[in-house]
Amino acid sequence: MYGSKTTAPLRTRYQVSNSTFGKHSSNKSSEDLPFSDLQNVWFQNDGAPPHKVSSVQQYIRETFQQQVIGYGGCVEWPPRSPDLNPLGFFLWGCIKQRVYSTPPPTLQELRNRITDACESVSPAMLYNVQREVQSRVQMCITAEEHHFEHDR
Repeated sequence: MYGSKTTAPLRTRYQVSNSTFGKHSSNKSSEDLPFSDLQNVWFQNDGAPPHKVSSVQQYIRETFQQQVIGYGGCVEWPPRSPDLNPLGFFLWGCIKQRVYSTPPPTLQELRNRITDACESVSPAMLYNVQREVQSRVQMCITAEEHHFEHDR
């Protein structure tokens, strides 16, 4: 997700692991996002084990420079905080609902559905998600960064 758009997810025929993350993701991200758009993209690092490896950290720093949120980034973000992550509280659920409304009969159909679901996310939906993130972050600040429940 970036700005008022989503891009289809990185798809690779390789299993992404600690050693292959940068190698296989670097060529696809340049196809999906022109460099001028990539300058406006922030990488939110969820601290997944493949993202913690030094070579991956180097790739992320080189690609996104000072625009990294979370683990190893210049903007701190609480780990394992799906209530504060729009991918966690919005995008994955939205995509799964559209993709798995009926079981996809083939791998290609699954890929097509994922791409179509990403393309169906409207700018209005993303605007509402951005407002929701602001609201949730404010709740976190009010709770003085301690645990809080989100009940919307």
